[in-house]
Amino acid sequence: MRWFRRRRPKFKPFDRAALPEVQPPSVEEMIDEGVMLAESAGRMTLRNRFVVEALRGEERYDDDRAAAAAREVLYELVQQADATAELSAEDRETAAKREGKAKHQHDYRRADTGNLRRREKVYTSVAKRLWELREDPEYLREFATRARDEAWNDVAGAIEARLDREWPQIEVDAEYELARPQRMRELFEDLERAVETAELKRAEREDPFHGYVG
Repeated sequence: MRWFRRRRPKFKPFDRAALPEVQPPSVEEMIDEGVMLAESAGRMTLRNRFVVEALRGEERYDDDRAAAAAREVLYELVQQADATAELSAEDRETAAKREGKAKHQHDYRRADTGNLRRREKVYTSVAKRLWELREDPEYLREFATRARDEAWNDVAGAIEARLDREWPQIEVDAEYELARPQRMRELFEDLERAVETAELKRAEREDPFHGYVG
């Protein structure tokens, strides 16, 4: 039996010049992306707050209070964007006095001043746009409503997982799946009634004139 060595395929040497030229995003695109990321982080913060309040059962959901909480979260995001813009400005001023090549990603030199100026402009614009949004009542309501829906999805998922662990296994068919939304609504109605009962009892305990007959 004769053995033949399999020939390795020949590859062309890598030619970086053949790669398509990557167009950097415009400043406006970077601002839009920055606002989108800030909104996502803000909704997560607000969603977590709603989840905690729902699990504690201390207060019922209120649209006005939720919008005020959304406005507060957006203010925190404005402060973060402003702080990043100020830091970029400080880095730019320092980099303008330094020549040579950077030793690491945060070792800014004169060649980085253009990018730092752009970053400063982007974060300043993001802060300005977020400030404008927090003055828009309709936007605040939509922002809070979306965070609330995400929070309820989290709570529903936790309840479902617990029921799956603790309840006996049952046969799941097409009819059972179709009735699932109705069962979840009934479960939340039971939870809301329990919260209302707890609130009434707490109000009675805190009312100094409860039971008083004058």
